[in-house]
Amino acid sequence: MKKHGSKGMGLEMIRKMVVLSVLMIPGFIPGVCVSAPSPLTDAVAVWNMADGKDSAGKDSVLKTQGDVQFAVQLEGKEREASLKRGGDGFAVRIKPGGYLSAGQGVEGELNLGGKAMTMLIRLNHEGGWISPVMTKHEGGNVVYKIFGTGHELLGEIGCPEVDGFHRVRAWMNDVGRTGWHDVIVRADGRKQQLIVDGSVIDEDPVSGTIRKGNEEPLLLGAETIKDKTNASFKGLIDHAALWNRALTDEEVASLSGVERLGDRQPEYYHEPCRPQFHFTARKHWINDPNGLVFYKGTWHLFFQHWPPGRPPAYKDWGHAVSTDLVQWTQIEPGLVPEPVLGGCWSGSAVVDWENTAGFQSGKEKTIIAILTNGGIPAFEKKNWVRAEEPKCTQCIAYSTDAGRTFTYYDKNPVVPHMVGENRDPKVFWHAPTKKWIMPLYLKATDYRLLSSPDLKTWSQLADLHIQGWVTECPDMFELPVDPPLSKDSGVASGDRKAMKWVFLGGNGGYLVGTFDGKTFTPETKVQMADLGKNFYGSQTWSDVPAADGRRIQIAWMAVGPQSAMMPFTQQLSFPCELTLRTSSNGVQLCRWPVREIETLRGKHHSWKKPECAATPRKLTELSGDLYDITAEIEPGTQGETGFLVNGEKVVYRPAENKLAVCGKDVPLAVKDGKIQLRILVDWTSIEVFGNEGRLSVTSCLNREPAKAGIQVLSTDGGGVIRSLDVWELKSIWPESKASTGK
Repeated sequence: MKKHGSKGMGLEMIRKMVVLSVLMIPGFIPGVCVSAPSPLTDAVAVWNMADGKDSAGKDSVLKTQGDVQFAVQLEGKEREASLKRGGDGFAVRIKPGGYLSAGQGVEGELNLGGKAMTMLIRLNHEGGWISPVMTKHEGGNVVYKIFGTGHELLGEIGCPEVDGFHRVRAWMNDVGRTGWHDVIVRADGRKQQLIVDGSVIDEDPVSGTIRKGNEEPLLLGAETIKDKTNASFKGLIDHAALWNRALTDEEVASLSGVERLGDRQPEYYHEPCRPQFHFTARKHWINDPNGLVFYKGTWHLFFQHWPPGRPPAYKDWGHAVSTDLVQWTQIEPGLVPEPVLGGCWSGSAVVDWENTAGFQSGKEKTIIAILTNGGIPAFEKKNWVRAEEPKCTQCIAYSTDAGRTFTYYDKNPVVPHMVGENRDPKVFWHAPTKKWIMPLYLKATDYRLLSSPDLKTWSQLADLHIQGWVTECPDMFELPVDPPLSKDSGVASGDRKAMKWVFLGGNGGYLVGTFDGKTFTPETKVQMADLGKNFYGSQTWSDVPAADGRRIQIAWMAVGPQSAMMPFTQQLSFPCELTLRTSSNGVQLCRWPVREIETLRGKHHSWKKPECAATPRKLTELSGDLYDITAEIEPGTQGETGFLVNGEKVVYRPAENKLAVCGKDVPLAVKDGKIQLRILVDWTSIEVFGNEGRLSVTSCLNREPAKAGIQVLSTDGGGVIRSLDVWELKSIWPESKASTGK
């Protein structure tokens, strides 16, 4: 490479001739007919580096700041690649402290809007990829941006609806730290992609519009945020371009110098810390399950989903579907933040079978989501200070296509802000009064019940102050007491006698009582549905057919292990059926894994009185590390009897009448001289159920392969394991390419 001299033909003439000749080359776009227009012809701006002028649209000329050298002539293959991709055969060299500014465009055209855009830059980064590359900000907020951190290459597009930005990323080791790279970020209103050297490296769903604003200029090699400029770029830029639309695959391939786009995205679902039969999002943080509804053979699982680049309160409702409660497929987000009313907080969903809301427009019954839209909670304001925040209100959105897409009701909110954070509506149909009922969390242990004939107009019924710790994410449902058990799974067979109502909070605290359509009257003290350290924000599915008859629950396994370098964070529990059973403590809510887990069962191992001693003995017959375990134990009178599961104790201590699970002791009464245990073992969790589900303990743990396996033990002449059955389980995720050799 050498600097082009100023003698002879002028730079402006050279630039125009080169650009014109490139645009007229037959076959310039591989795989596209010769007559097809170049994607450069409708770009908002195309900056070539003979002199930094814009060859498309308005002439948004690049101005230099600091140590910047235009017209560095590319030679050989570098020049050939530049011309093929739409450059002019010249590059600009930028050294730290120097950068290029395009301002706002001649008529502000660089201030894009709408939902779609594409940004392109071809560069040879010589500074270790720790710098801004192509950036535009507004008031300190990202409008659009490509930059490197040293470890990652990131593309961001600001979005006012999510109160932040959408981000796509790639690890630099996967991109390559040296040499020339074609970097493209494109978004079409539904999906955003990072494309490097003709291959998709990362993609994520997006929503909303591109943030508008002209406070800071568009820069190459630097970024300015509120008058502070970071200009640490070092290297060469061949050309850059910007479109207010999403380029086609063929156009992106053409501008990347390849015949067709490749796909080099990571292979998700087989990461070393990914749970293998518990639901996790493909990427990013999840928490509360939301909007659980069954419709026409499909179980819909919505969940709080937090992509990076947003304040915590501006989550989506992620969306996954299943036909068996076991195998889940994540699809596009169900609901995204509403521009005025705020982020998507927890809520529920129902099928409006009688079209009470009047939204049905075709053959499909309407599925209606009822959720809290809100701004940043008080406890987060210290970190996210802004002049005005949306208050929590209850809103609805409806789907007329079987739950695949939702439309916000145009007269939201249906319940205005009342008190506290008033949130987490769980709506159900109450047949005796022919009304929709909404339990709504207010604050601490206070709730409010509301009713509606049509899901749009709501009236207050009663307030409920609970003496005991039942808080957040209410759920309310009716169950029979002491239904008979099926022979094989320990779940109810559907007896509808002796019905009672359950009022359940997000922390697992619950009450059993009666409900007359207006008031819930407790008949028990507060009990806990689960005594584990990682159970929270549970919800049950609505609209389960009467022929099934089950009340099925799933929970967030709260604040579980967070492993570095994993694309996902947090997991949900395995779905359980709920039943009411009498015990020494009165009527009690019991949890038991849904029978569909049997579809994951593989090899079966069975022992009668396996040999146990004070020294744990590993069951070497087992392979893999996913298990469904059932055991019956005669505890004896002293010591402890049970298991080491992946290094964690699950043992009974008869002197205390307690079961120790993952470092926590929980009460479990001996029944007829024995206890029964059911244990689900995944890579990062242990769920224990005792005595037909009267005890439930949900626990997360860090995966340590060196400690994997099941060991039996009995100390101090303790008890006996009368029977032990272990089923090895299969993963719910598709086979990896590595395992299939593809």
